[in-house]
Amino acid sequence: MVTKIDFDNNDQVLNYVVNNGELPRYIYKYTSLESLHLILESSKLKFSKPSEFNDPFDCHITIDTDNTESEIDNYIKFLEKNNDLTEEKIKILKKKFHNPKELFEITNKSVNGAIEKHGVTCFSKKEDNLIMWAHYADKHKGVCLKFDILGDTDFFMTPFPVIYKKEYSRYNYIRNKDGLGKFLLETKSIDWEYEQEIRVMKLGAGLYDFKNNSLVEIIFGSRTLKEEREQIVKMTKENLFKITKFKHCMISDKEFAIEICDYLQK
Repeated sequence: MVTKIDFDNNDQVLNYVVNNGELPRYIYKYTSLESLHLILESSKLKFSKPSEFNDPFDCHITIDTDNTESEIDNYIKFLEKNNDLTEEKIKILKKKFHNPKELFEITNKSVNGAIEKHGVTCFSKKEDNLIMWAHYADKHKGVCLKFDILGDTDFFMTPFPVIYKKEYSRYNYIRNKDGLGKFLLETKSIDWEYEQEIRVMKLGAGLYDFKNNSLVEIIFGSRTLKEEREQIVKMTKENLFKITKFKHCMISDKEFAIEICDYLQK
């Protein structure tokens, strides 16, 4: 039996992709204590412009203008059908799209525009990656936050796993006319594969509210001080988070790894 999905219903869409294994239900965000305090006080997460990412190769693509005349003519017919275009405008579009140099400039302008108008926040599928703890959780002094994407389907409506590649993706303005923002953001260098990243995208950078019940667990780093742990537990209660489970990392005495254990409050 095929389940009918209402694609305007965020609950149905995310439940479907989670139940089909396309996305994990729980995702993790590594952060410093300073950022955590702001998150708990405001129930907001920061979405950054892709141009602010720490990886200068992020959002790099190869622009492809190798289109047949038939492809270009069909695309212009598509534009004509879906827009109120004058004959003069159609003539200009044909001239530009049939010129590879002008088509490159049009594509490049669209790419730069998409980069600037989107905001992104990043998560991971894993909570025990040593490099992530070192880089994003202040050298293991910070925390890792566990989110349930089904706990706030509006906030998490546009999640997608990053694809790791050795070469840039090729973007063709005519063939890949839909979803430019996701196309730009879904690939990274294979050198970052250890992150197992999942990104959530919004239109515009800035702070976005999430529902408190979507934050289901806080994992303290191996270097998080006891008084800081207790302060964070207190903050979650004061700011009406219903987190019942806290955990903390312990350094393994057998291998280069951490063991995540229940945090026993006194």
